[in-house]
Amino acid sequence: MMKNIILQGIWQVKCLVENEKLTNKLLRINRNISIRIKIMVMIVGIVIILGIWLSMQTLDIIQSTLSDQLVKQGVSLGQYISARSTDLIFINDNFTLHQLIQEIVSNNNNVRYAFILDSEGNLLTSSFGMLLPKGLDKINKVEYNLAYHVQTLNTEKGVVYDIAVPIFEGSAGTVRLGMSESEIQKLLFNTTQSLLATTILVSVFGILIAYFFTLLLTNPLTQLVEAAKAVGKGDFNKRVKLGWAHGELVQLAQVFNNMVENLKQVDQLRTNLLNKIITAQEEERSRIARELHDHTGQSLTSIMIGLKMLESSKNMEEMKGKVAELRKFTNTTLEEIKDLSLTLRPGVLDDLGLEAALQSYSSECLTKLGIDVDFHSVGMEGVKLSQEVNLTIYRVVQEALTNVAKYSNASEASIIIKRNENMLIVIVEDNGIGFNVEEKLNSSIQNKKLGLPGMQERVNLIGGKLTIESEPGMGTTIYIHLNMEGLVQDEKNKNLSS
Repeated sequence: MMKNIILQGIWQVKCLVENEKLTNKLLRINRNISIRIKIMVMIVGIVIILGIWLSMQTLDIIQSTLSDQLVKQGVSLGQYISARSTDLIFINDNFTLHQLIQEIVSNNNNVRYAFILDSEGNLLTSSFGMLLPKGLDKINKVEYNLAYHVQTLNTEKGVVYDIAVPIFEGSAGTVRLGMSESEIQKLLFNTTQSLLATTILVSVFGILIAYFFTLLLTNPLTQLVEAAKAVGKGDFNKRVKLGWAHGELVQLAQVFNNMVENLKQVDQLRTNLLNKIITAQEEERSRIARELHDHTGQSLTSIMIGLKMLESSKNMEEMKGKVAELRKFTNTTLEEIKDLSLTLRPGVLDDLGLEAALQSYSSECLTKLGIDVDFHSVGMEGVKLSQEVNLTIYRVVQEALTNVAKYSNASEASIIIKRNENMLIVIVEDNGIGFNVEEKLNSSIQNKKLGLPGMQERVNLIGGKLTIESEPGMGTTIYIHLNMEGLVQDEKNKNLSS
C-alpha cells in the first residue's frame, strides 16, 4: 500500500515537471513568434472555428427539419393507407391491400417498409411478403386515443422512424410504415461537402484579409521597432512616417517622433555641455596658471628678493622696514591664493552647506559683480544635501547672478531658498531688462552656447527642473525645483536615531 502511494506521488511529480517543461517551451515559442504571425493565426483560427461552428449548426438544423418532415410524410402516408384500407379490410380484399402497400413503397423512396395488421395483431399484408422480421410487429403500438405513434429504430442501414397509424380508430387494424433517413443522410453528406468547400473558400479569403490587415497593423510597429533600434544606436535622425494611418497609430508615431526630437536635443545639449565643460576646464586651468604665474609667482619672487635684501641689511631700522614690506607682500599673496581657492571651490560649501555658501556669495556680489543681492532662507534648518546637489545649485545660482551682472542692467537681485516638505525650491530674481526666453534658448542651442541650456542640463542631471520666466522690460525669475526625497539628511533625525 505504501509503495503504491509513493509510486503515485512520484508519478504526479513527474507529470508536474513535464507540464512545467511544456509550459516553458510554449512560452519560449510564443516569445519567438512575431506579432504578425500571431495576428494571422488568431484571425484564421477565428474564421475556421466560426466556419466549423456555423457548419455544424446548419447541418443540425437541416437534419432536424428534414427528420420532422420525414415523420410528417410518414404520418400522411400512414393516414392515406388507413383511409384507403378500411373498406378493403371489411370486405377481406387482401389483394388490393397488397397492391396499395407495394404502390406506396415503390413510389416513395423514403418508405423502407410498410405492412398492415388486423385488430388482433395478425399480418394482413406486407412489403416483406408474409414473413416479417422478428419482433417488428411488436415494437410499436398506438394507443386508442392517439392519431399515430412514432418509434425510432437504429438499424444496420441507419435510423428508421416506425410510424403506427390506427385504421378506423384501431377497430379495423393498424398501418405500420418505416421511414428511412438514408435519403436525408445523402443530402446531409452533399450539404457537408458544400459547407466544407465554402469553409475552405472563406478560410482562404480570411487568410488574405488577415494578411492585409496584419500588414496594416504591423507595418507601423515594424517602423517603430526599426526607429527605436536606430535611436538605441545613437541615430536620432530616424523618424516614423505614417501618412496613410489614422487614429491611435498617428498619435503613437507623433509621440515617438516628438520623443526622438527631444532626445536629439537633449543629446545635443549633453554633447555641447561636455564640450563646454572640457573647454571650461582648460580655460580654468589656463587662468589658474596665469594667476599663479602673474600674481602669486611675482609676489613670491618679491618676497624672495626681499629676504635676500634682508640678509644683507645691517641697519635695524632698515631691517624693520623690509620686514614690514615682506609682511605686506605675504598678506597680499595669501589673499590672492584665498580668492583663487574660493573661486575654484568655496570651502564654506563643504563646511557649512548650501545655505551658508549662498548667503556668503550674495554678500560678496555687491563688490564683485556690482549688484545688491538679498538672501532669504526658509525651512532649511538642519538640512544637509549631497555634495553633488550643493555644488550644482551653487554653480547654477552663481551663473545666474553672473548673467544678471553682464546682461540685465539690474541694480538689485534676490536669492530665495526654501524647503516645502520634500521639495527644495531655489529662486533667483532680478529687476533687469528681461528677455524673450524661447528665443534666447533657441539661439543658445543653435549657436551651441552653454548659457541657459547648460544651466537646465546641470539641474536635470541631479533630478531637478529649472524654469525661466522673463519678458522684455519685466525682469527675470529663475526657479529650481528639486525633489529631496532620498537626498536629504536631517541632523535632528540623525541625532535621534544615533
